[in-house]
Amino acid sequence: MIKGLTEEEKFKVIRPIIGDCVYDENGFPVVKKTEIDAIDWNSLKVRGLQNASRKGYNAETLLLMFNYDKRLLSLWNSPLKKVGLFQTFAAVSTPDFSVYPPMNINIIRYNVFMSRWLGRTWQNYGCTVLPTIGWALPDTYDLCFGGIERGSIVVISTLGCQEHKDVFLMGFNEMRKRIDPPLIIVVGKMIEGMNGEFLNFRYEDTFDCKYEQMRLAGINRIFSRKLPVYFKQ
Repeated sequence: MIKGLTEEEKFKVIRPIIGDCVYDENGFPVVKKTEIDAIDWNSLKVRGLQNASRKGYNAETLLLMFNYDKRLLSLWNSPLKKVGLFQTFAAVSTPDFSVYPPMNINIIRYNVFMSRWLGRTWQNYGCTVLPTIGWALPDTYDLCFGGIERGSIVVISTLGCQEHKDVFLMGFNEMRKRIDPPLIIVVGKMIEGMNGEFLNFRYEDTFDCKYEQMRLAGINRIFSRKLPVYFKQ
């Protein structure tokens, strides 16, 4: 820690947000929510960061950032380098820096901070940004669900979560309670026990995603899943 500065003040000195910003109780920049009607969800495709290009039509594509930290750190080191490219997409998700048990809580704090910082900075440059959320055990929830405006559309991944469904669902339900997302974009297989409003993509879709036939047929790709309610006799 820099002598005389709190952790929050240190981040503001070393990495000031470019443009306006509100900070939460953790000192995280708050990513502003995107309104549900700002994006045509039935036409939306997805693409991975590794395939991002100005070639083609990006205005109906969500750019996902589920990559190794080493690749994502290049965005942190040069945060404005790809802003012009990101502006061509319907939306970009924030980088999915690693969060997992038993990772040190201070590393988790820093990884979440980087993700929120980049998201808010890109918003200040006119990009539509959707926060990507990951979590570990309950002691990480205050950090992992911080820096996101309540009522935000969120992006999550289920890769590797099938083997730890209890941990995943515990965090998923807490995320819904704290953030109350009107829509959850799930990348990967749906896990039994998830409830809410969803738009689901396969990992293969980040390479080649075609939903034109569904759009032409007028099929709504957003779906609801609700848990059964049991009443005691």
